[in-house]
Amino acid sequence: MSRIRAFLLSFCLTAGVLVPLIGCILLLQSKQMQKEQEQQAQQAGVSASGVPIALPTPDDRFCCFVVLQQGEENHYLLLELNAVKNQISALGFPGETVVLSTQGGATTLDEAYKSAGPGRAAEQLAETLHIEIPHYLSGKAEQIAKAATNFGSVTVNLSGYSIPGAKASVGKAPVCMMVPEQVFPLLEEWNLDNAAQSNLLANITGEFLLSAIQTDSTQIGQLLRQCSSNLLTTLTSTEFLQIDHICKLMSSGEPEFVPQILPGKMVSGKFELNETTLEMAAQLFQPSPSTSPSPSPSMIPEQSSPIDSSSETESSQS
Repeated sequence: MSRIRAFLLSFCLTAGVLVPLIGCILLLQSKQMQKEQEQQAQQAGVSASGVPIALPTPDDRFCCFVVLQQGEENHYLLLELNAVKNQISALGFPGETVVLSTQGGATTLDEAYKSAGPGRAAEQLAETLHIEIPHYLSGKAEQIAKAATNFGSVTVNLSGYSIPGAKASVGKAPVCMMVPEQVFPLLEEWNLDNAAQSNLLANITGEFLLSAIQTDSTQIGQLLRQCSSNLLTTLTSTEFLQIDHICKLMSSGEPEFVPQILPGKMVSGKFELNETTLEMAAQLFQPSPSTSPSPSPSMIPEQSSPIDSSSETESSQS
C-alpha cells in the first residue's frame, strides 16, 4: 500500500505541475493564432468576426483655406486632414505673401482677399503653390475660438520664437499651455513679426486639431456646424460628414502633426515664396493635376514680378 500511495502522490504532484503548464502553453498559442488572424483580417479589410473594416482611401483627405478675421487684420491658414497618412498639415501665410494673379502678374493674399473674398485668395494661393485647395472658410477669430472651448488645452513648443518670458527648464524647449480663447490675446501680447506670427498660429492650430481628434473625433465637425451660420464658406453638410469620417479614421490610429516653418523671406514689405515652398506644399498637400514636375523659376513669385519690380524701383529711387 505504501508503494501505491507513493505512486499516486507522485502522479498527483506531477499532474499538478504539468497541467497548468500545458494550459499556459495552449493559451499563448491560442492568443498568437488569434493575433495572426486579426492581422490577416485587417489586411483583407474585414474584422476577425467577418465585419468589414473601414480603411482610408486617397479620397479621405480634407484641405481648406482658412481666413481668421481679427479686427482689421486677417490671418491666413492652409489646413489638411489626411487619413491615409494619418497626418495633420498646417501652414500659416502672412497677409503680405505674394501670390500669382489669375489675370497675370502678382498680388498679395491681403489684396486678393479684399478685392474678391476668400475664394479668390484660395484660388491664387493654389495657383502659386501648384496644389488643390477645394474649400475655404472665413470667419471671426474670436467667435471660432469661443466655439472651440471643448477642444481643451494644448501645450505649444515656442522654440525659435522671440517671446518675452518664455522660459524652459534645462534640456527642455520653452512651452506654453493655452486654451482656444487665449490664442489671439497671447499672439497680440507677444507682438511677433507677421511671418513668425503666421507660423506660430499654424502650429497652434495644428496642435488643437490633433488634440481634438485624439479626444473626440466628432469635435471638429461639431465646431464647424456650430459656426456655419457665421462663416463665409464652401462647406456644406456633405463636407461636415466627410470631416467626421476622416477624423474617425484618423482617431483609430496614431495621428500626428509636425510643426512647419513657411519658407520665404520678407522683401520690401512683401513676403516672397521660393522653390522650397513649392516642394513643401507638394509633400503636405495634394498637387494640382496640371502641375509640371519641375516648375520653372519664372513661375515662383520670388522672381521678377510687377510687385517686386515696383518695390525695387521705389527702393532705388529713395
